[in-house]
Amino acid sequence: MITAGIDVGTRFIKVGVTDGESLRGYACAEMGPHFDAIIRSLLKEARLQAGAGRWDIKKIIATGFGGHLVKKAAFTLGDAACTAKAAFFLDRDIRTVVDMGGLFITVATLDQNGFLETTHINERCAAGSGKFLETVAEAVGVPFDKISSLASFSTDPYSFSSNCAVFAESEIISQVNAGMKSGDVLAGVIKAVASKAASLIDGAGAQDGIALIGGMSKIPAVREKLSELTGRKMLALSIDAQSVAAFGAALLAQGRINRDGLTVPEKRN
Repeated sequence: MITAGIDVGTRFIKVGVTDGESLRGYACAEMGPHFDAIIRSLLKEARLQAGAGRWDIKKIIATGFGGHLVKKAAFTLGDAACTAKAAFFLDRDIRTVVDMGGLFITVATLDQNGFLETTHINERCAAGSGKFLETVAEAVGVPFDKISSLASFSTDPYSFSSNCAVFAESEIISQVNAGMKSGDVLAGVIKAVASKAASLIDGAGAQDGIALIGGMSKIPAVREKLSELTGRKMLALSIDAQSVAAFGAALLAQGRINRDGLTVPEKRN
């Protein structure tokens, strides 16, 4: 059976298509106007990658911050349950999933059977988010794909006096105008964001076997700083770090969910 998952994040929309064995198709686009048109376009792109016909997708499950907006979905599930499903499907040694996205950092712990146990989310503040890092990079004139290389050369990361993104941005601009190096500013932001994630990991009582996913996990300097702060290895899954929730939703669409939140295979005739 061919199924799809649609993950509507705060910055990007991701669509995954599966046959229950692998991620057959994947498409991603930035959030924008004409929401339904973006969904249709991404579904078509992922479906064609999967080699599936227009009517081959039998069920769609939506997830993410804006999952409830997806009209084509049979129902909506929390993104932590979806990331847990995909992570354990890809690597049965995974016990913790750290999702570092555009606005939130989420730490989900899994039991030995791969089912979601607990979820921990950072406070609703942009200062602990990928968007904050992107905003700072724009403010200092550094392309997003150059953040890691510049930050890695920093010998004196900047320490923020404010935990508020609005005040921190003003503080950064003042420091740059005063001659501070862009790499030191970016290294300071990465340290601040990684520190928030490390605190969540510690608070969750996370076990080893930690998968790091989400847009920020694609930045090597973020992965390295988080490993340094926690003293733990951050594992990368075998699929795109931003596709995990969409893939998990598509996998869960292969069956039904009982009242305990467990996946039960559909009956076959």
